[in-house]
Amino acid sequence: MNCHVRNMVCLSQRSQAKFRIILPILILIAVEFVHPTMSCKNENCTQLLHRSLKLTRLMSKRTAELLETYKASQGDSADLICDMQMDNVPVSTISGQTMSERILSVYTHLKEFLPHMKTVMEQQKDLNPPTNPVVEGLHSMITHVRHIALRVNCILQILQPNIPIPEPAERPTGVPPAQNIFQQKAYGCIVLSRLQELLSQAVQEQKSLKGKMCRKRTKNGS
Repeated sequence: MNCHVRNMVCLSQRSQAKFRIILPILILIAVEFVHPTMSCKNENCTQLLHRSLKLTRLMSKRTAELLETYKASQGDSADLICDMQMDNVPVSTISGQTMSERILSVYTHLKEFLPHMKTVMEQQKDLNPPTNPVVEGLHSMITHVRHIALRVNCILQILQPNIPIPEPAERPTGVPPAQNIFQQKAYGCIVLSRLQELLSQAVQEQKSLKGKMCRKRTKNGS
């Protein structure tokens, strides 16, 4: 009886520890789902930057974890397929001289990656059972990258008010019409790798705005 009680207590403590780790993530994700079409005017500058940075940092971590799950599902060929070169996948490098140009580069790349992520998800459904963690992870990631792009768009509207924001193409460019299984596996790994690099850079770009963007807006009387 005592052994059983101790086991139940240990299980309860482990469950509580996991819940404490997961709860902040669930709260953040819940907030994002409540405002899937948020208006930029609903948040002040400091709030917007804080929440965008927090979500981007979280998704950078989740993408790194998803990439490891993806590699593990590919078996011994993981290193080989992930080292392949593919020109049809968007680059992860942020460009631009000014704050506005670099944040626009982040926004453009985020939008460019979305259709590629969807393509990888559809390919993985064909290669693996629909309930596999890679497909589930990609489905969730697509939603959250859309939310990050939406918030970055709002940041752009603060940095360059009254200037139209160019939208990238809705469909992935340069994806071969037919890929064999090996090419599909390599494509998925490269998309996730570059996405993780992009999100990591997006975190740094948004951190660099702290103390600059909102102060600039105040000086402009907004």
